[in-house]
Amino acid sequence: MPELPEVQTVASELHRKLKNQRIQSVTVNAPKMVAIGPATVSNKRQETSGKVAEFTKLLRGQKILSVKRRAKLLIFDLSGPLSILVHLKMTGQFIFEDKKLRAQTKGQYRLFNKLSAPKVLLPGKHTHIIFTFRNGAHLYFNDIRKFGYIKIVNDDEIDQVRELREYGPEPLSKNFTLYYLATIVAKWKKRKINIKQLLMDQSFVAGIGNIYSDEILFHAKVRPMRRVSSLSQKELKAVYKWIKPVLLKGIAAKGSSVGDFVRTDGSWGQMGKFHFVYGRKGQKCKKCGTVISSVKLNGRTASFCLKCQK
Repeated sequence: MPELPEVQTVASELHRKLKNQRIQSVTVNAPKMVAIGPATVSNKRQETSGKVAEFTKLLRGQKILSVKRRAKLLIFDLSGPLSILVHLKMTGQFIFEDKKLRAQTKGQYRLFNKLSAPKVLLPGKHTHIIFTFRNGAHLYFNDIRKFGYIKIVNDDEIDQVRELREYGPEPLSKNFTLYYLATIVAKWKKRKINIKQLLMDQSFVAGIGNIYSDEILFHAKVRPMRRVSSLSQKELKAVYKWIKPVLLKGIAAKGSSVGDFVRTDGSWGQMGKFHFVYGRKGQKCKKCGTVISSVKLNGRTASFCLKCQK
């Protein structure tokens, strides 16, 4: 699943490309992936032609004013009193294609992060929503597993969106302080929760997932399975110290292209080159040479170095 650096990469690129662009039309090939209103989008989604007709009508003629990120959610601010909320979930992708990019790529993109993966002509079978702009450009929303969603919300209903209400502070914001971390840990001392689980809890801090929790804990020299209650003040400070640098490096590298994440022009993020432990089970640690280990925690794979992390 794309995490904070990946979603920030998409938000920044789309803001630059879509600001002041006006939507000519919207094509919906998978009705269950669109929604209207602030209600939480259920995994059991109803497909109705009436909803699609209303969805496309609401967006037709709208100008995009900005694209920003909150946690792992993309927020498109429109000229009318509307916003578009997008969650990429596991395999969602945006490709923005203008005439110049179409000429360069011939409309073909490698959407899976392996050199052996075939290039796909867009729109393809996994392209479920298409935005067409008045200048002739297209924005393709691809999603192999169809877990992602695009939701229209009135601006005066934003406060009713549960996902936004329940997110914790942004880890790069001034509100995310060492004192905040220590306060939460103190409250959860009696809970049997490991530090990786805490970092991935979106109500605690927004945007960190499997990739970056592994990398943060490697640099902090703390094993992911350690109970939060077992961490010393020094170890907590180390975890806090490395959250921002690791995420900022991920943003600078345009995200980690692992699995299905691609940038909005189809190119790959470069953060994977700088991973110390994530996805490196069985390989040698870049610092000490010890073979990287992994363990299942709450259904997710955590990777770590037995020597560098305690």
